[in-house]
Amino acid sequence: MICPFCRQDVEEPCQNVVEMQRRASEQIDRCERALKSLKGIVFG
Repeated sequence: MICPFCRQDVEEPCQNVVEMQRRASEQIDRCERALKSLKGIVFG
């Protein structure tokens, strides 16, 4: 399935921003990149 945050084809895409942030904190690269790009959009 395509994750709405990182736009990659993954087995278990994040369902919301909180889940994406949790995965980013676990050093999952695609989630970290998605979080950084989201912050750029929201806070940029």
